[in-house]
Amino acid sequence: MNFNQLNEEQKKQLHSKAIELAENLGGVNFFLQMIEDIKAEKPHALLNKSCVFHFSKGKLNWNKQIFKESTDLLFTAMRKEEKDGDMLNGLLPKEYKETMNMMRTIKPLMITVTPKKVEEPRSFSFPILDTSVEKKTKVDLFYKMIFFYHVDFAKDALSYGSEEN
Repeated sequence: MNFNQLNEEQKKQLHSKAIELAENLGGVNFFLQMIEDIKAEKPHALLNKSCVFHFSKGKLNWNKQIFKESTDLLFTAMRKEEKDGDMLNGLLPKEYKETMNMMRTIKPLMITVTPKKVEEPRSFSFPILDTSVEKKTKVDLFYKMIFFYHVDFAKDALSYGSEEN
């Protein structure tokens, strides 16, 4: 997805969240470094059994172990959501059941980013799934920016609004 395809409200919300997390980590470069560290991790960063992923400027914590099958289904659902606008429409019954089970598993998860070597560490949390609209669960845009989209998407989100000034 391209950052410019988002509506103004989504752009502003993503920009403010990204700036807040970047400030908590110590700057924009540290935020971008975190994204690059996450993407470079093999296997996927969220598959750590200890529910912690350490990167150069801090750590990510989450409250429940995630298995490979769940992350694979999540990425498949994200791709379907990007293409069709909904991750459940048009699925076969077996795929629908698997996707719903994945959503039930991942829904309560919160990812917390905690910086290290900062005078006053302030953690930052975000969900994987956005359940703000009933019966329309989507993958959280901030999660996609950090774990799914290219780093340029995050750069665009961070620089949003500075072109207008």
